[in-house]
Amino acid sequence: MKAVVDTGDDAPVSHLIDRRGRCRLAFEPVADLARGVVTGYEAVERFPAAMRPEVWRAEALRRGLEPDLDLFVLSSVLQARESLPGDSFLSFNIRSQTLLHAPVRKLLMSSGRLDNLVVELTPRTPAGDEDALADVIGALRGLGATIALDNVGAGYASLRHIAAMRPEFVKVDPAFVRGVDRDDAKLALLEAIGQIASQLDAWIVALGVETIEELDALVRLRVPLAQGPLVGVHAKTLTRVGFPLAAYVRERGIGATRAGALLELLERPDPLDDGADPEAISAALRDAGDLHHVVLVDARRRPVALQESAAFRRGEPPTDDLLIVTPAAKPNELARRAMLRPLSTRFDPIVCCDVRGRYLGIVRIERLVTALAA
Repeated sequence: MKAVVDTGDDAPVSHLIDRRGRCRLAFEPVADLARGVVTGYEAVERFPAAMRPEVWRAEALRRGLEPDLDLFVLSSVLQARESLPGDSFLSFNIRSQTLLHAPVRKLLMSSGRLDNLVVELTPRTPAGDEDALADVIGALRGLGATIALDNVGAGYASLRHIAAMRPEFVKVDPAFVRGVDRDDAKLALLEAIGQIASQLDAWIVALGVETIEELDALVRLRVPLAQGPLVGVHAKTLTRVGFPLAAYVRERGIGATRAGALLELLERPDPLDDGADPEAISAALRDAGDLHHVVLVDARRRPVALQESAAFRRGEPPTDDLLIVTPAAKPNELARRAMLRPLSTRFDPIVCCDVRGRYLGIVRIERLVTALAA
């Protein structure tokens, strides 16, 4: 390996970037800890056993070829989506600076809808580029992509980046997960990150889960997503990736969710497409009866607005100030969050979604308060 790095010859790195090269993808499953199923996959670049990825990355960076290597990996990821199992997502990691590289940006923007793609950002972008990065993130979201912030708690992945990027997924660094079952400080830190993420309607992903004890601790904390050796090893194809502890996690995850009692409060009125005409909205509100609200969703069934009947009669548009939670949310924490909303939306129903952000139903504030009082 040392001989390859020190030769000064660009051929070895360039060959890996070329489609005839030996850089390939492997796929690591991401598990839903409430339902006990694989809900997504992370694509990871892999080289032959003797070639460590970090060595080739460093060499590509030294030669100014890292953006080209990223472009090759991104092309492979976009092709892999064709084999993606239904109802799941595919994520990949990319440095924020590389996302600003014109060919990388052009490839993403010219690949059609990106509804099942999660772009994991490693934020190492100079302050002067933050506006440009925000523009690219906005364009990606416009195409349906979801944004994740990788390795939160380590290096550059700070609270400032969470606030600036507003990611849909917050991936917690393995150092916070390792031994979380026997470290009260890590438990408290993970819970704090979870509370911050929930305020921004983001989902936590715990990285590097290795032991049953760590997994149990994450389920007790109601961490929604996890990946690591215990969840599933890397596989060469998407179709062969499984979740060996599915039944074990499902039993504990469902129990943790029921402990929160949120599912018992859930009502499931049918949503409307966000492009519905006034006649359709009026009919839906009549059918809603004493719910007095109708949820508007996008093409991916993700809630985008809430129309209240009295406001509709006054000619006011739907509100996009939604409080969105998963079924694993704790009712007491949920009530506190609801009461922190502006007065105009404080008593609007809470919208419940799965970990992909898809609509499940609503929870009325009066039912939530009644349950807490009981």
